[in-house]
Amino acid sequence: MDVRTLPAALQAIMEQRKWTQSQLADALGVSQTWVSQVSRGIKDTTMGKAIELLSRVGWEVRISPQMEEPVERREFLTAAGAVIFIPGNNASANPYEDADYVSTLADSLARGRYELGGVPLTPAALGHVHRIRDLADRVRNARTQRAISQLMYQVTLVLYDAGKLSKAEYAGRLALDMAILGADDDAQARALDGLSRVSQEKGEYARGVAYARKGLALHDLPDSRVASLNMRLGRSLASIHGREVDAPAPLDLALNVSNGLGAFAQAAMIGDVAIGLGQLKRFGEANRLLGDAAERIGEWSPLFRAQYLGRQAITTLRAGQIDFAADRINGIARALPFISSARVNKRVREILHASAKWNHVREVREARERLEAMQVPETGLS
Repeated sequence: MDVRTLPAALQAIMEQRKWTQSQLADALGVSQTWVSQVSRGIKDTTMGKAIELLSRVGWEVRISPQMEEPVERREFLTAAGAVIFIPGNNASANPYEDADYVSTLADSLARGRYELGGVPLTPAALGHVHRIRDLADRVRNARTQRAISQLMYQVTLVLYDAGKLSKAEYAGRLALDMAILGADDDAQARALDGLSRVSQEKGEYARGVAYARKGLALHDLPDSRVASLNMRLGRSLASIHGREVDAPAPLDLALNVSNGLGAFAQAAMIGDVAIGLGQLKRFGEANRLLGDAAERIGEWSPLFRAQYLGRQAITTLRAGQIDFAADRINGIARALPFISSARVNKRVREILHASAKWNHVREVREARERLEAMQVPETGLS
């Protein structure tokens, strides 16, 4: 059963379950007035809230473009012509026990993060953590355990991007625990990669190194995982005083392995390695790779493009390449309205601070003014 609007989805759920509006409201955790108003089309809600609420009753949202020809990812939201609300495979049971359903949720979070950033997805991500925490001890099927690990990894990345680092770490540990129960080495390595990422963002670089090395000790990992873990290892080492000398080897290895990856994974790896090279003050190489990554990745992810443009702005400012830095600052200013990311907001603050001494240069001053005008107000994320 496919329906095309949220009011139609609410009506279909009530008919399917033989529920009243009050019963549906209880299941969704909203008021009966809300259900009534949305059902009659006199109240609207955000896509993120619709996804989160409908997941509580075993339904999901799919977005499909009207056009048959490919569209660039940055145009996807405006090109999307059909929002389809569908019931899960087994709507009468807990949908989080359905491996296919859980994998779909993970894919949906990943796509949303690439497009929008982590902040808009935070309520849905925290809802997944709540439900998985209550369910995890009862799951015995290995395939479902692996799917839950995949979902919790994506939750980790959403919360990491939203700046909720303690909650991201908790989700990462859930991802690791479920991967261990599912006897999946790659899923364990993926969870350890996520935990290394969070530790680095928290400034706990030694833990970042430990997580990355633990992941690399696992067997039969795909090249993409080996590259990512080496990149995490190199970037964590680059941040530890006295250990910088050990960082180039894993970063260079990650860059070499990336040559065999798909286009998106390769672009992301190039950008992430470049950040590590910037930490090592290899500014020329870092700047070149960041530019390459930002150009390539824009087809898939406005979030990643903004991140790499921001990092490139910082790198070029440190290298004294003022004209080019102003161009990169303008680029990230144009990207800001399309994403909502605590990490990008952090980068914006760094750029404004680092560029302040160049404010007497007209191009830099004008770029800074554009960036300040587009800056997202603080939301109290921690």
